[in-house]
Amino acid sequence: MTDVIEPPRRFIGASESFSSVGLDVSGIAFGHPLRLRWWLAFLGAMGLLGLLVVMIALVLFEGVGVWGNNVPVTWALDIVSYDWWIGIASGGLLISAVMMMFGTEWRGALNRLTETGALIAAAAAACYPIIHLGRPWFFYWNLPYPNTFLLWPQFRSPLYWDAVDILSYLTIALTFWAIGLLPDLATLRDRALERARDTGQGRYRAVLYGIAALGWRGSARHWHRWLQAYRTVAVTGVLLVFSLQTGAAVMFAGAVEPGWHDPLLPFAFVAGAIFSGVAFMAAAAVVIRWIFRLQSMITDAHLDVMAKLMLVLGLINLYCYADELFTTLLGNDPYETAVLGRRLVGPHAWAFWDIVLLALLPVQIFWFKAARRSGLALGLVGVAVNSGIFGDHYMVIVTTLQHDFLPSSAHDFSTALGGVATFAGSAGLFLTLALLGLRYLPIVSIVEVRRLSQLRAEARVQVAGGTDGGR
Repeated sequence: MTDVIEPPRRFIGASESFSSVGLDVSGIAFGHPLRLRWWLAFLGAMGLLGLLVVMIALVLFEGVGVWGNNVPVTWALDIVSYDWWIGIASGGLLISAVMMMFGTEWRGALNRLTETGALIAAAAAACYPIIHLGRPWFFYWNLPYPNTFLLWPQFRSPLYWDAVDILSYLTIALTFWAIGLLPDLATLRDRALERARDTGQGRYRAVLYGIAALGWRGSARHWHRWLQAYRTVAVTGVLLVFSLQTGAAVMFAGAVEPGWHDPLLPFAFVAGAIFSGVAFMAAAAVVIRWIFRLQSMITDAHLDVMAKLMLVLGLINLYCYADELFTTLLGNDPYETAVLGRRLVGPHAWAFWDIVLLALLPVQIFWFKAARRSGLALGLVGVAVNSGIFGDHYMVIVTTLQHDFLPSSAHDFSTALGGVATFAGSAGLFLTLALLGLRYLPIVSIVEVRRLSQLRAEARVQVAGGTDGGR
């Protein structure tokens, strides 16, 4: 009997084969394993989405004062929430695009979660730039379109930058997600056609999947163009994320408020976005792995890689915060020092300590291998990191705006119930779209995981052939 040596493919279980991957993943979309639990979660998410609709209507009729905004804190939970959502989206898109460009093996089971999460987070973020305007029904005035007044928008306005940012991001994220989904939609189409022929049920689903697959046949020509398009959009996505996050830092630097002019701020914004995106990817992967029993596709090796990424990004963010601290103290600017003092011990100091206790310290547990391979530890730390990053956005915006150069213009900010309700509603939008994606779309990339199984099978054949030749 020939001895077969297992090749070093750590990112797919030994039981998975080319055919079993398609059956397992498509079986989730067709079999609906969660059933009642999915419906309960969906009803809860729809309830939060209804709350978002109510809050948007209230803001349109009453104004942004329902969020607790005042002068000088004109940016409050609305922009904090927008920055938090767009940070998760940017980090998710960046990490998935970089994995695609470098062809990393461990991206196969994670890229679909990451790309879907990035797109849905961008949709949740898109709620805020419009409704926080003074007259949101004229939101299209921010766009350069032909009009009878022959006027252009103010290209130096942050409002225009926001409009371009979110439209560009949604376009790239949607395109990147849709391109990666094409081969998997074709697999679901073929599976739906088989089910329709065998049972006579699900013909409408076969038609819908067929339309969405855009005539994909899996020919060599299709694969070549698909890979070219996928890589091109991935490169564009990387450039977009860096321009979006560094542009946000420039937007802050364009104001006169102290605390917004650190030269490291653009890099810190990018690092924070990647940190939150990887933390979201880790938490989502752990939950999906546990609920759908995908341990053979999202393996312990995947958990180990994500934990190492979070540890490295946590150290990078720790350096950014330490740099800001020492730069402010050594700069001896009284206004910058006052802002730093309010961040550390002021009325909203909880936001700073939220960063330290939830984002920077918990990731240090990943120095230990046992913690890196623990799904529970990775999921909890991922949630904690995103909570800490929310505190960072709150600290940068609210703590800075409430007190500038003049004591007479200082005004404290207290979080209003309307702001919390709107944020909960945006979370409801995220959860609603995520649950629909889990129900009707492949939750891991069939084509990428199949590629890993094929590589492992080829390596087994080569090793077996080499062993026979030696005998």
